[in-house]
Amino acid sequence: MKCTYRSLMLQNHLSYQKKVYDRLSKNNLSLSIGQPKIFDFLLDCDECMQKDIALGCQIEPASVTSVLLQMEQKGYIFRRNKNGNRRSLYVSLTEVGEKTAKKVREIMEEVEKDALNGISGEEIEELIFLLSKVNENLIK
Repeated sequence: MKCTYRSLMLQNHLSYQKKVYDRLSKNNLSLSIGQPKIFDFLLDCDECMQKDIALGCQIEPASVTSVLLQMEQKGYIFRRNKNGNRRSLYVSLTEVGEKTAKKVREIMEEVEKDALNGISGEEIEELIFLLSKVNENLIK
């Protein structure tokens, strides 16, 4: 079978996702689809607006709301209104959430390292450059 962009992107995405979720499971972390990406995003901000999480993670706002509700119920995050603005919810990691987010990031970095094994730094930079262009085209 001939390798095409489509088949390689799907295979890479599914393989990466499977490896991440397998390792999360081995670490007794039962996370739903979307949660690892949101954990990783939240680790880089003290307090984020839900709409920024949706934009940053490229997840539909309604899906973010659903995922965050699950995370809040498990004690990973808390949400609050700020300055009386009831439209904008701000999200922060709890102590348990921060610990979990750090483990999630560690696992994602391990999988990334495995995926890029045998690829030079220069090739990785080129790959990131090209995939960034593809992503820009897809989000237009």
